Amino acid sequence: MKVLFVNHGGAGDFGGGDAVQMRETAKRLANRGHQVVAVNSDQPDPRGFDLVHIFNCRAPQSFEQQIAACRAHGVPTVVSPIWVSIQQAIWGSRGSMAVVNRLATAPGAEANHGLQQLKERTLSVHLDDGTIDADGRGTRDTSWMARVGTLLQGVDGLLPNSWLELKAVQQDLHWCGDCFEIAHYGVDPRVFLDADPEPFRQQTGIQGPFVVQAGRIEPAKNQLMLCWALRNTQLPVVLIGNTRNWQGFADLCKAILGDRLTIIDHLPQPMLASAFAASSVHVLTSWMETCGLVTLEAALTGAPVVGSTFGHELEYLQNDCWWADPADPDSICNAVMGAWDAGRSHERPTRLKRRILEEFNWERTAEATERLYQRVLSKTT
Repeated sequence: MKVLFVNHGGAGDFGGGDAVQMRETAKRLANRGHQVVAVNSDQPDPRGFDLVHIFNCRAPQSFEQQIAACRAHGVPTVVSPIWVSIQQAIWGSRGSMAVVNRLATAPGAEANHGLQQLKERTLSVHLDDGTIDADGRGTRDTSWMARVGTLLQGVDGLLPNSWLELKAVQQDLHWCGDCFEIAHYGVDPRVFLDADPEPFRQQTGIQGPFVVQAGRIEPAKNQLMLCWALRNTQLPVVLIGNTRNWQGFADLCKAILGDRLTIIDHLPQPMLASAFAASSVHVLTSWMETCGLVTLEAALTGAPVVGSTFGHELEYLQNDCWWADPADPDSICNAVMGAWDAGRSHERPTRLKRRILEEFNWERTAEATERLYQRVLSKTT
């Protein structure tokens, strides 16, 4: 089988979980005898391929062009939507940023009231293109979601990364097809299992315990709320990720925590694994996760992890982490302190590591992907 993997044209600038899924799935499919070509393009050329697999439908203009190219040449199409309830995620990420910015730069009754509204989900977030409420409603134009939903109705197969993601696609985009498989994310144990902390310590000079979060430094990942939540503790924090598009956001994180915060640019996987192994807790109280791949990677090194109650991490982490509300700094602080005090020998990280090895590996992802391809081709040929 000859398959074209496609992500949007800007995907190379970000390198998120969808990019990792593309790379790791392509390797496993190649081992199974398939030929896979991967491109980041808004206008792919599907000629000569048996099937096109599109990753990420959240960039609507790119997605429209990708689907149009497949239809023009009659090539069957599978989509990994990489979907969260996007309007609610934007509400949370932009609302959290605005509230913490006010708390940090203009503290007082009004700022405290804004935080209370955020925690109670009664805050209305005002953006340049309209307003959003906590339920995703407001004056902001959401017609693009209807267009994406219409395009999804016409694809030949859907490959969500969790049952919760499938439910979100059905609710938000009104997808009602029946040709799908669930392909959970995987982790490569050769890189992350019981990784060595010394390379990271030697490279950075960070010898003591610290809290770590890996991921692009931006409002969607909610690092600003994490920094605010830990401002009155003595815990050192390391943020790993590029600040290219949100330098002011990163600067405010630094202003809140001062010398207790270290920001490190993107790390290659072996060094990232070493960073996780050196850490005391990994935190991802994000507004934009279909899984939180870095959380699984950190957990495989044995680190206790803190997850976000928003998104689809529940399906992966279950009761084997410490949960936090990404809108509530007290909730985040309590979860981080709980994980910090519990340590690596606690039953939760031990159980999670074992379950990741048993359930979340790229071979199983490739198996689910291959099953869907076979179903699609059997009904389109």
